[in-house]
Amino acid sequence: MSDVTERNVDGPWDFGDFTIICGRQPRPELKDSFWPVYEESFGPLRVLAAARQVLTEDEFSAELEDPRVWKYVALDTDGHVAGLTTVADDISTMPWISPEYYQHRYPDEWARGALFYSGVSLVRPDMRRYPVFSRMVTCLAQRVAAARGILAYDMCGYNVENRSMARASEQILNRVADFEVQAVDVQTYYVARTVGNGSVKVRE
Repeated sequence: MSDVTERNVDGPWDFGDFTIICGRQPRPELKDSFWPVYEESFGPLRVLAAARQVLTEDEFSAELEDPRVWKYVALDTDGHVAGLTTVADDISTMPWISPEYYQHRYPDEWARGALFYSGVSLVRPDMRRYPVFSRMVTCLAQRVAAARGILAYDMCGYNVENRSMARASEQILNRVADFEVQAVDVQTYYVARTVGNGSVKVRE
């Protein structure tokens, strides 16, 4: 079994029940296998989060084809794809964030190309009894730690509060190296709903 405590940032990593490989080469062939898993995993967030959390099929394909993005791919013992995590050190690949924010806040890591952003992470349903997700994040964290870098990622309130994903991710990262994890921004969505008969109040 691979020792993930060593700074092996390129893999492959053999965990017995599955193996993880990574690379930046375009992997368009992964879309047919992973798009249904992505929809099953992320589709429910369409009605659980106010901000758009779900990539379109074209956006998902673009991430797999982008040579700036590392694709961490888990393979089962038969060689079939079992999990996927993506990360890039060019955060302009993430259209929903502001690169200028990170450049201003973390100028040293930005200048060194050591500011990473994690995109999607998912595991084939029948492989979720194995620690595929935690191992993919562990392998990714090795790359960030070796660069003395920063890993940025985002989660909606539902995944933070109901699925404890933020806490789980922090625990995984800190098994690899000492990471200081903090929420750097929050956005609250409000609705003002008309009640009563909708009559307009007139002030004298």
